[in-house]
Amino acid sequence: MEKIRIGITQGDINGVGYEMILNSFETEEMASLCTPIIYGSPKVATYHRKSLGYQTNFQVINGAETAKEGTLNLINCFGEDELKIEIGQATEDAGVAALTSLDRALADLKEGKIQALVTAPLNNTTIKPADGGTFKGQTDYIERMVGEGRRALKMFICGNLRIALVSDNIPVAEIPAHITRENIAERLVILHNTLKRDFFIDNPRIAVLSLNPHADGKEENEIIIPVIDELFKRGVRCVGPYAAEAFFGANSHTHFDAVLAMYYDQGVSAFKALALNEGVNYTAGLPILRTAPAVGVNYEQAGKDMTDEQAFRQAIYTAIDAVRNRTRFDRERTNPLQKQYVAKRDDSDKLKLDQVTEEE
Repeated sequence: MEKIRIGITQGDINGVGYEMILNSFETEEMASLCTPIIYGSPKVATYHRKSLGYQTNFQVINGAETAKEGTLNLINCFGEDELKIEIGQATEDAGVAALTSLDRALADLKEGKIQALVTAPLNNTTIKPADGGTFKGQTDYIERMVGEGRRALKMFICGNLRIALVSDNIPVAEIPAHITRENIAERLVILHNTLKRDFFIDNPRIAVLSLNPHADGKEENEIIIPVIDELFKRGVRCVGPYAAEAFFGANSHTHFDAVLAMYYDQGVSAFKALALNEGVNYTAGLPILRTAPAVGVNYEQAGKDMTDEQAFRQAIYTAIDAVRNRTRFDRERTNPLQKQYVAKRDDSDKLKLDQVTEEE
């Protein structure tokens, strides 16, 4: 069978993107797991390979359809244009190059030429979208470009630890306005369906964190608890709300398949303390699959061979698994007789969850 084609964006050419990519694929084993395709520049890749002393081989191809298995492929997105490399510096040229790489990869992803996308880190402040708007991050941009009207849910993953967010990276003063019944319900349904389809967890358990420190404020009583109660009745196994400090302090997250945090720092601070250098940023809720290492451009480490590539490797592994799980999930549900047979062996909660997935 043909191996899964994974597109890889180069990210910021002055950051640690190429360092993580080249280091990850220096051994042949990584390229044997999938067909990796970098959207970038051969000249920039060669520069990083030589300056870091890596032995990683890659072949330049014209398009994703000509990618070869068992090797690292690279599509030249820049023709003969020279890209100025200034290691460790935030430059406009690096921003243009990062967005060009991302746009080319998204076009192929939308057309089905690749099956999943892994994005290297970039610097949001150097990106200037063609529509003149503000670049709010790769997740938001991907949602607008290929989301087909669906809302993306940002998740952070490390092994069995999965933390999703109701509100993203916004000012603290704006957080309460985003804690609405509609937003929480939408996030919980997306999370529930993602756990079932992309992670193939048949009967997922979701913990919901509180907004206030002791889980006894107005938002908990009037917004969060009513949503939990309503969705639980509809088959989404969500419980809470839990105060974040006590929840993570007691390792309660180990009893759940995922956690829904109310705001960015609440979820991500705990995640980075637990995940260390192996965290993955997962984009849920969209028709396409995208992962990323949960690290920044790290200009201060760029070009010094100091970056741990484990997060990037995990992003590749997660993308491969998600493609397989989604394919298996969809295939099994095209056979109604098989589904009925499996359903007979399930308990009532699992039957309810199947109904929610179909209705939503």
